[in-house]
Amino acid sequence: MESQHLIDRLGLAETDWYQRWNGLPPSTDPVPLPTASEAERLLVERLGADPVDAAAVAAARPDPRRDPELWWVLDRCYRQLSDDMGGVGMLLWPKLPEDLGATGRFVYLWALLAVLPQTLEYHRSRGVPQEVTWATLGNVGEKLRLNRARYGEPGLAVVFWFTLHFRGSIFRLGRLEFAMERLGDSHPFTGHRAGEMTLGMHIPGEGGPLSAASCRESVEWADRFFPEHFGDLVPADPMYTCTSWLLDPQLGDHLPVEANIVRFGRCFDLVAASPTAAVDGEKDVLQFVFDHIGPYDAAALPRDSTLRRVLADGLARGVAWQVRSGVWRRD
Repeated sequence: MESQHLIDRLGLAETDWYQRWNGLPPSTDPVPLPTASEAERLLVERLGADPVDAAAVAAARPDPRRDPELWWVLDRCYRQLSDDMGGVGMLLWPKLPEDLGATGRFVYLWALLAVLPQTLEYHRSRGVPQEVTWATLGNVGEKLRLNRARYGEPGLAVVFWFTLHFRGSIFRLGRLEFAMERLGDSHPFTGHRAGEMTLGMHIPGEGGPLSAASCRESVEWADRFFPEHFGDLVPADPMYTCTSWLLDPQLGDHLPVEANIVRFGRCFDLVAASPTAAVDGEKDVLQFVFDHIGPYDAAALPRDSTLRRVLADGLARGVAWQVRSGVWRRD
């Protein structure tokens, strides 16, 4: 296929992704794509998906004759994942045009499913227990459910998030996930150098209350897990960081002092708020608490829990909820 046709059909004119994908080494073997039935079974039995989402993914299996442009994307993404197994940092693949339909919505997930055998082999080579492997990869099902609630149709808009899971750089250990992350040049953490490997803490939506005890247990598990399995990559005493609206200290002014969220936030030493803290906070509160994307009417937001009531009332009053970053306090 001609390069300009691919760029136009895939909506890549405003990105450098065509150049990045096209620059990958030529394919030597076909993409080991599972069959539709294999993928459907895998999604339900291992990746935590609801049957309705698994069926939608199976029905959208790419075909090289029917979907040549999407097959090219699938091949390129598979090669990228395979060549960078064990790599850190998300691969922020571009959003594809909506007129590519369900296959376009799921082509990236199919690339992840194709590379899964290599993911499992990488975990085995590191001695990662199988229960940790499947607990980690099971986050796929949660995000498929969230997508259906948020957008009203099957899909995986945050598929780029799983370029961490399927390259073996994030692990779920109890209530929390921990991602190996390198500090960038402009990081806000005093006393730490750019390029240093840290452990980023992430909070799955499913998994029970965010209690202080469950979080401490997760950190203690991580303290054992990473030296044992990734001691060549992670320092013996790593810095644990978190960036989330859950760390907004304003929550302590509006929620009960014993609330799990308030207690979680107080486990961190916060750094200065970023210039986009309020913009990011409003977006994330709407997305993660109310499953809402885009313009909104604060008065119409649901108030069916204490947290939703506090956040919605705050938005109605003009409270600027923030995304904040902090370092886990070891005391």
